[in-house]
Amino acid sequence: MYSVNYDTTSRQDAPKILVVDDTPANLELLFAMLKECRYKIRAAISGELALQAARNDPPDLILLDINMPEMNGYEVCRHLKADDKLKDIPVIFMSALNEPLDKVKAFGMGGVDYITKPFQFEEMQARIETHLALKAAKEYLKNKNGFLEYMFSRFVSPKVAEIMKQRPTSEFLKMESRELTVLFADMRGFTSLSNELNPQEIQETLNSFLEVMVDCVEESDGMISSLQGDGFMALFGAPFRQEDHCRRALHASVYIQEAHQRWVDERSAKGRPYRLLGVGIATGETVVGAYGTHNRMEYTALGHTVNLASRLCSYAGAGEILTIAETIEKAGFSGEFPFAAVTKGKLSFKNILAPVEVFSISKK
Repeated sequence: MYSVNYDTTSRQDAPKILVVDDTPANLELLFAMLKECRYKIRAAISGELALQAARNDPPDLILLDINMPEMNGYEVCRHLKADDKLKDIPVIFMSALNEPLDKVKAFGMGGVDYITKPFQFEEMQARIETHLALKAAKEYLKNKNGFLEYMFSRFVSPKVAEIMKQRPTSEFLKMESRELTVLFADMRGFTSLSNELNPQEIQETLNSFLEVMVDCVEESDGMISSLQGDGFMALFGAPFRQEDHCRRALHASVYIQEAHQRWVDERSAKGRPYRLLGVGIATGETVVGAYGTHNRMEYTALGHTVNLASRLCSYAGAGEILTIAETIEKAGFSGEFPFAAVTKGKLSFKNILAPVEVFSISKK
């Protein structure tokens, strides 16, 4: 038996402390001092046994003696910090050594605190409680950040999420005026098709469609701002700035239509429901950022450019991509334009004050 368990509480969520000391009298003293506290205590009488105990059931905190035969406390701590599963466990060194160099070495090995013998109960308890609280706070923030990262990663590509982690939150959450490119896409006639499908068929069709579309947007580092039934809205140039947002959106639109056609062909061969896709793209000034209530937020773009992209999408025929001159001009392609751009003339749209020259885009 490599360790002794001192269960001082019946609470299942009580903090677990591993006490490591090769002197039984010291272990008994520490148990006597901590028996009134809310801990589950285990004791190990050597460094090797301490590592085995920690690996088998990682504790919340370790009280570690320095002077032990075969493997001293410094070596034990070095092994703990080299183990990805154990490296975040706070280690409090315990020792009769009271020289500054001893303490410096202990902290250099990764210890979070240093208690000199003989022990004072109030000091011991205060230090344990402090480091248990710090560990709990770190875990809470880690879990919360992990959850937020997971949730936000469902809206942006992994590459975008990685860049966002390296930048201040205020940089991409605040509302601000910014030029970007907005892309809308939806399936033509899906509303009427859905009247012929049962709920399970509708769900399967939409999920399958969106899986393909999200991948296409992510390939161009765009952001899915919202899912809108049988369509979606994507932003290029937000949440972080992209100098080439027009170019990315145009490439994405062609990629989207190509991928969607493959999806249509596959579903047609299997006798599954489908509809062709219309895409609208517009570039211009928007107001972009996060807004909402204290418990529900949405990151999106607002304004004329968004409305125009939506109208272009609605006007687009099956398999068509519509955009405006500004998007083409600001794409900044050098030499020959890589897409065929055919003007459809100036068109008027609801809630758009002046007629807009519209271009149909296709791959050359």
